[in-house]
Amino acid sequence: MKINQLLIFLLILITIVSCNNNSNPKATDIELWKLSWRMIENSWDDNNEIAESQFDSLLNAEIQIDIKFLLIGLEVKNKLGKEKEIDKILNEQSQEELKVICLKQFLKTREICKELSIENIENGELQMELIKMYVDDQAVRRNIMEDIILKYNLDRSQITQDDLVTVDEKNRNRLKEIFEEYGFPNKKIVGKNAMHGVFLMIQHSDRDKEWQKSQLKNIEIAVKNGDLDGQSYAYLYDRIKINSGEKQLYGTQFSNVDPVNKTVELFDTEDLVNLDMRRMEIGMMPIKMYKKLMLKNLQIEYDAE
Repeated sequence: MKINQLLIFLLILITIVSCNNNSNPKATDIELWKLSWRMIENSWDDNNEIAESQFDSLLNAEIQIDIKFLLIGLEVKNKLGKEKEIDKILNEQSQEELKVICLKQFLKTREICKELSIENIENGELQMELIKMYVDDQAVRRNIMEDIILKYNLDRSQITQDDLVTVDEKNRNRLKEIFEEYGFPNKKIVGKNAMHGVFLMIQHSDRDKEWQKSQLKNIEIAVKNGDLDGQSYAYLYDRIKINSGEKQLYGTQFSNVDPVNKTVELFDTEDLVNLDMRRMEIGMMPIKMYKKLMLKNLQIEYDAE
């Protein structure tokens, strides 16, 4: 009897110790992912103190922070005047990471960034052509990219006055010629901004669905090589699926966004239960936040009309 009581006592003791050890478990990947995007959302809303606290939590989690989250966190600390903390974080980054981080205007004047050769482009002429095409692509969609215009010293009078269909066709035909002559570009050849422009012009090539579909493999390779981010692949993959009458996978395409009634509806989407997990794996924000952002952006456009 005493042996049985001793065994029961030991089992209870082991359970208590186990519970104490697990009372403060490490945050899971999905919790950290959601925290990262909440930080970004708070930074958008100028809730900088909250965003900074969330950024500090990410730093204390001792994980590899994605550069997009790192940049937002640094921008928040810059707004709050946390100069020493910014320098400390920058000094902890690798040279390759700094080459990306230091492209941001608010970091360029820092000593550690001055020492770097920021962006050595192999084909400056092609870069500028793609940048101008990118600016036109966005201009016809009512997005005048002031930061890009300023960075590349573009002549505003040369921004297109054509309509959307004309610009998309013109850009698409020129991209075909460029790919034929140079192959599919990369960041080393034309830089990060031009590569993002290439992706958007392909994304907007709905009037040539076969060619658009043929570029998915190039986008996939560019993502694997670090020339584009993962969501570029997700957006094009979903666009192609919807254009083919199939279900999307990443929930990037909406069938309806109504700012008046505040409703947001996705096109048919595979496996909705695991949608956020797929979005996390490819580097996208939670679907709830994405819907909220889309509704907010359309509301701004609606109010401006």
